[in-house]
Amino acid sequence: MSGQTAAKPRPVARIVCDAHRRRAVRNIERRFTGEFSPGEPVRAAALIRNDGMYPHKDIGEPLVHPGDAGIVRESWRFLGELYYTVEFTARSVFVIMRGREMMRMGTAFDLA
Repeated sequence: MSGQTAAKPRPVARIVCDAHRRRAVRNIERRFTGEFSPGEPVRAAALIRNDGMYPHKDIGEPLVHPGDAGIVRESWRFLGELYYTVEFTARSVFVIMRGREMMRMGTAFDLA
């Protein structure tokens, strides 16, 4: 042992964090997976009716019509499914929607 030097401890893992790159990759992934980010303008693709959870409206009353423009305020997961809180200022409502019930602005629906 007298002729050998002690081995340097090797790091188990190296953590590299580049917040800007991570944010850019996440935004690209959202475009391909159909996810929406907060602040993104969207259009409703489906008729959304009151299921009894919206106050001061009758059950079954339409809250949002297809083609209405809104802004995604937040996204969250519940029981493995992704939901979005969307604000429709023209109708003065906040609605919880799934990704399949809305589309990005600038799609074929806007051109019609």
